[in-house]
Amino acid sequence: MDMYLLEQREQDVPESNDWLGARERDHVRTLNFLKRRADWRLGRWAAKCAIASLQNIPLHADLLATIQICPAPSGQPEVLLHGNPADVTISISHRSGVAICALAANSVRLGCDLEVVEPHSATFVADYFTPEEQELIERAATNDRWRLVAMLWSAKESALKALQEGLRRDTRSVVVKPATLSGGEAWSSIEVHSIEGECFRGWWRERDGGVQTVVADDFFSPPIQLQAPNSADQKSAVDAA
Repeated sequence: MDMYLLEQREQDVPESNDWLGARERDHVRTLNFLKRRADWRLGRWAAKCAIASLQNIPLHADLLATIQICPAPSGQPEVLLHGNPADVTISISHRSGVAICALAANSVRLGCDLEVVEPHSATFVADYFTPEEQELIERAATNDRWRLVAMLWSAKESALKALQEGLRRDTRSVVVKPATLSGGEAWSSIEVHSIEGECFRGWWRERDGGVQTVVADDFFSPPIQLQAPNSADQKSAVDAA
């Protein structure tokens, strides 16, 4: 199975909403808080760029509007093409003006997440991590500790998305098992095991002061980086449509 990943930033998102479908435009009107609306639009833009890149759809507003990202009953994002479910699976994450979209061209339980590397309290670690994970954190060198916390938390969030439960579920019900604790831009493998015995495999990496993770219930090689046109080309194409 091939896995794809595309990253976008707030400045990449067009100012207009012409690239959103009818249901999406209806939803964005209900988002009264500026940050929530900006995050939602950024996530949708990243997802549409990923789908368009994979399926060779030009980045024109009228064509992007035929791609709609709507919540399934589970809350997971579902892709509709011309109103019909598409045979792709996606997961979206956004944080601090950056969004990623992981995409598989088939049906799979999938989750992705990005987190900023930042300090946390001892109470946070005790409340949300298993004893096994707490031991990993305790043994980590001081300079590596918060990167490790970000990676473990991100992997948990990815697995909980793949389980279609999110943070409604106790984060200690899944245990992260990284192959290596060393970071870097290169992908490193991880496994996340649920208390029910399920295993989600995937990858993590450091990027721009943060951590990205992608997991699924099927094995895949490190995500293939999708490339969208540069921001100026994107905005020009959408605005001209």
